[in-house]
Amino acid sequence: MRQQMALGSFIFGLSRNFAYHSLVRTSDGGWKNIDILTSKPKSSQVGQGLQGLTITGKSMYATAMDRLDELRALQALRIPLPLVDGIGRNWGLWQINKVSETQTEIIDDGTAMVVGWVIELTEFANA
Repeated sequence: MRQQMALGSFIFGLSRNFAYHSLVRTSDGGWKNIDILTSKPKSSQVGQGLQGLTITGKSMYATAMDRLDELRALQALRIPLPLVDGIGRNWGLWQINKVSETQTEIIDDGTAMVVGWVIELTEFANA
């Protein structure tokens, strides 16, 4: 089965009708500026920060709502999860910080025909 990414037991991809269209990866080099009254700020290295991932997608029908419930169940475990991309590269452990959804085109039984979603992850480096 082809997949874009697997977060623990959760699979992102067309095969599960839950593919993402945007992945933003951020990293912090650990530089902070300290203001100096009589000159330019002084740069200081305070240690590299954790990486972050923001994964965004749009899915359809009740399937999208079910997949988001699966992600929230993983989030409720409160444990870091392994992240592996579709070509088998291990990205290490990540924590689920936020799961957001926007339901639109809702039909009479409360099912959203379109669900926009955003998943925010932070690298887990305690291991």
